[in-house]
Amino acid sequence: MDDKKIIKEQLSLLAKRILEEGKLIDSEPLIIDYDNGGGQSGVRENPFYPAYEKLLASYVKTLMAAKELCGADDDKVRSLDSIRQKFKVVS
Repeated sequence: MDDKKIIKEQLSLLAKRILEEGKLIDSEPLIIDYDNGGGQSGVRENPFYPAYEKLLASYVKTLMAAKELCGADDDKVRSLDSIRQKFKVVS
């Protein structure tokens, strides 16, 4: 399988998951109660947020890899020479 294709597929999967999880942010509290059953209870950071941050970091890393591998400015025309480089003239 082509590296570009793998990166693009992973980026798409991560983007879909970020959108799904992002919808939950409003309903997730920052701090949650816990009781470990061994006599310890209290409050702690909601594990949703570190997990979401890791997911977002993975997305950003994959996005940067995709831009590096595929070219960040593929659709931009900077000069006539850049247009010539994108097309082959067949005689």
